Amino acid sequence: MKYYVLCILLLSFVGCASKRQSGFESSETLSSLSDKEAQTLKAEAKKFWANRHIKAELEQSINMWEKLSRTDKADRETFQALTHAYYLLADAHEEDLELKKSLWEKGALFGEKAMAQNPQFAANMNDKKTMEESLPLLAKEDAASMYWTAANLGKWAKFSGIATQLKYKGRIKGLVEGVEKVNPTFFHGSVQRYWGAFYAVAPSFAGGDLNKSIKAFNASIEQAPAYLGTKVLMAEVYYTKKQDKKAFEATLKEVLATSDSISKELMPENVLEKKKAQSLLKKMDELF
Repeated sequence: MKYYVLCILLLSFVGCASKRQSGFESSETLSSLSDKEAQTLKAEAKKFWANRHIKAELEQSINMWEKLSRTDKADRETFQALTHAYYLLADAHEEDLELKKSLWEKGALFGEKAMAQNPQFAANMNDKKTMEESLPLLAKEDAASMYWTAANLGKWAKFSGIATQLKYKGRIKGLVEGVEKVNPTFFHGSVQRYWGAFYAVAPSFAGGDLNKSIKAFNASIEQAPAYLGTKVLMAEVYYTKKQDKKAFEATLKEVLATSDSISKELMPENVLEKKKAQSLLKKMDELF
């Protein structure tokens, strides 16, 4: 009887979930662009992206990709760039929560548009199949589409209430599992980093397990030791959950002591992760 009542309550919660437009539902009239014009836009977008740790440069990159997205030359790369960029803009450069949510929601929409660049996946969705049914059709080149859709949806849902979290948790998990299937080391150990956070944050009845969490975080660090974001996230969710203040402080100070030259490719991300580390250290007494 208690299980039945719980199911009814959960269903009622899901019915109250925040609604959003998906990238499969949106459509717009596309302008025509020559191949040369498209390549010029892409080159400009990538030039600004190289300095994505600077907010104005990241916004310029987004503007270039957005222009391209509204043309007949928009492709998988276009939408993957936008879903990643909107996630980063919200996560690293904005403070207002409502603005962050709107950017993550927009990032998820572009991620879904990116997935729809896979013809088999798009055909399945046009046949009214669910995303969950269609995910197995995606391939290695769709890993970025899946991962950044999951990242944007996860952050948007997290701050949109328990009903929204319940509604989308299966989809987010399915997207990450899809990435794990086609490209398990994608984006500097992102899959294991996700599982590390998942096992740390989830309550035990929903799969939370600190032993699994630290194993996943260590696996992510082993895959991409130069990516500082894994250690920052581990401190934020694992060490706070474990209430290990000493390890929390040591890990974040290790991040701050790491030279930016450890990876030219990751310099923008690592600069932003150091800012997060500084912020977390300032809040240490509140967290422990």
